[in-house]
Amino acid sequence: MPDRSIARRAALAGLLPALAWGAPAPDAAEDPLLEEVVVEASRARLTVEDIPVNTSLLSRQDIDEAGLQPVDEVLRQIPGFSLLRSADSIAAAPTTTTVSLRGLGGSAASRTLVLLDGMPLHSPYTTEIFWARVPRHRIERVEVVRGGGANAWGNLSLGGVINIVTRKPASSGFQASATLGAPWTVDLAGTASFVDERWTLTGDAAWYDTDGYYAVPDDQRGPVDTRVRKDHGMVSGRAQYRIGDATRVTLSGSGFREERGGGTALDVNRTRIGTLGAGLEHDTASGGRIDVRLFYDDARLEDASVAILGDNQAERLRAFEERPTSVLGAGLTWAQTFGTHEWLAGADYRWSDVRVDEWSGYLNGAPSELKTTDSSQDMGGVFVQDTWRPGERWQFNGSLRYDYVTNRGALVRQALDDGATLEQEAYPANAERTLNPSLGAVFRAGDRLSLRAAAYRGFRAPTLRELYHSAWIRSGVRLVNNPELAPERLVGAEIGADLDLGENARLRLTVFRNTVEDLVQNITRGQTGDAPGVVEPCGLLGPNETCRELDNVGEMRATGLEFEAEFQPAPRWRLFASYLYNDTEITRAPDNPALVGNRVRQAPEHALTARLRHDGPGFASSLQARYVGERYEDDLNRLEVDDFLLFDLYLSRPLGAGAEIFLQVENLLDEDYEVRVSNSGDIEIGRSRFVGIGFRFTR
Repeated sequence: MPDRSIARRAALAGLLPALAWGAPAPDAAEDPLLEEVVVEASRARLTVEDIPVNTSLLSRQDIDEAGLQPVDEVLRQIPGFSLLRSADSIAAAPTTTTVSLRGLGGSAASRTLVLLDGMPLHSPYTTEIFWARVPRHRIERVEVVRGGGANAWGNLSLGGVINIVTRKPASSGFQASATLGAPWTVDLAGTASFVDERWTLTGDAAWYDTDGYYAVPDDQRGPVDTRVRKDHGMVSGRAQYRIGDATRVTLSGSGFREERGGGTALDVNRTRIGTLGAGLEHDTASGGRIDVRLFYDDARLEDASVAILGDNQAERLRAFEERPTSVLGAGLTWAQTFGTHEWLAGADYRWSDVRVDEWSGYLNGAPSELKTTDSSQDMGGVFVQDTWRPGERWQFNGSLRYDYVTNRGALVRQALDDGATLEQEAYPANAERTLNPSLGAVFRAGDRLSLRAAAYRGFRAPTLRELYHSAWIRSGVRLVNNPELAPERLVGAEIGADLDLGENARLRLTVFRNTVEDLVQNITRGQTGDAPGVVEPCGLLGPNETCRELDNVGEMRATGLEFEAEFQPAPRWRLFASYLYNDTEITRAPDNPALVGNRVRQAPEHALTARLRHDGPGFASSLQARYVGERYEDDLNRLEVDDFLLFDLYLSRPLGAGAEIFLQVENLLDEDYEVRVSNSGDIEIGRSRFVGIGFRFTR
């Protein structure tokens, strides 16, 4: 990788005076430094100050300043947030767009629950997320509740909960945006709403198309390599009817399609998802609230797996997969205040059915085998949560949740020439029953200082892919499933302090420790050299290929510190900084003792985000820096991925009558930064410099 130029970065200091261009008069109105926002991700609808675990909010302005970045890239403003790797969702294969916080990752499975207006976004197969389904142009805020303090959500909330909240229109109107970028990218979005005394109707449409970028460095690029690219479209509608003053009924629906090119002509995947939802909210006469929600997802994914030959000279199709999926879910919550206690109770249920048809053994473009894997997941839970305020200074939070998960799977592999059955297996049910508590406290030591502490327990059930389906990865890795995987179990604790330093500064400090029993990891079983070889349980591998198997590691620990600061040095100027130190370590591995002392895959020790923002009536701007430390691609800690430091610039100017024009430069210094390295020495890099200019209009 090329050396970074300190001089180029230092030259950024010259941009700071330019950020003041169009600065307002000294007596211009000031925006409040911190607003009290009700955080729905806590499920109890508490404000940030009332939640005993570390909680962050991204505002609409934070979203706007990200320009054309996908939603997952916007969330990287939160140190510790990551997909499986540092690549964005343009380049990342769908099965690796899984989410983790605080380094609780290491495999292609989400350990953080992601919600859109309180409804889960995860696929049941690998718990991946199709981020383009989120109507980015209509996001009001993003809530990030770290740790197991939001364990009232159950499975997947091991590392925390992220809730993406969209705007609810208060009046009729419409909004449109259009952006063009280089390399060629177009992003169009619009929303319209109608509001009267009884009805609120909202419709959305969005379309995105990009030529993307090369994910292979110049010195490794061969004739087979093309740009990673993506195009997708989305339409959605929502209707809410108010029955009197206390009851609201909602119906919603959306359609989504996506095509992604993974960097070669054959590496293409396509996705279609349709969603229906219904909800009922009722305010009781005693001041309580009842919320009922139903949803149904119908999805289909087509995915090609390729092998790269020679020095990226050619490619061949390893396998082609079709994956139809159906998901049905429901949730019920009841909230009521009794004196100094705010009680919340509820239940939720989700049923998923996934079939994977995989054609393989290609010869002259035709497959010779078909493997069909049928799997299902049946899961549900009940919970109770209490917020108790015995006085002005003290607040206590407690919750208890019971979950059950049952996974089932079977496979049939047959020859296509004569229909002969080559393999057939019905796996025993993989079931789990678990009870998980959490306790927290907030103490307001004064008008400017609050102290908080929390302890919690959580779990994550293995995904259907981890249990029942093997897969090839483009970097020459064969990943083998394990139907005997046990669930992951977390025990964690954290303490923190929130300090206001006058009206213009705020600090937030958190120290945490999480211990995960039976963490699921990709365990390296062996590698081949310059010649093909047999490595069990993968079987025959080609030259320079790796065999990995999913397995439970005995125990891992993550000990860290999170620091957030907001500072307003002058009217219209704000400085934001957020830092994470995270020491992850495998502390016990009875079946894989070589892993003890190693760090968790793709979990950097250091991550930092800083932003300088200027808000003026005639011009607004921001400069953001993001640092991610070194991390490892493999469980053996032999494949080190370099650290990187990136800068993004955003400028905007109002044009009057609800219109705005903006300029975005992502990866300002056009750094080549690593997101993955392979056993053969191949490197995958992140997005090159992108420049976009856009227009927004609201009425």
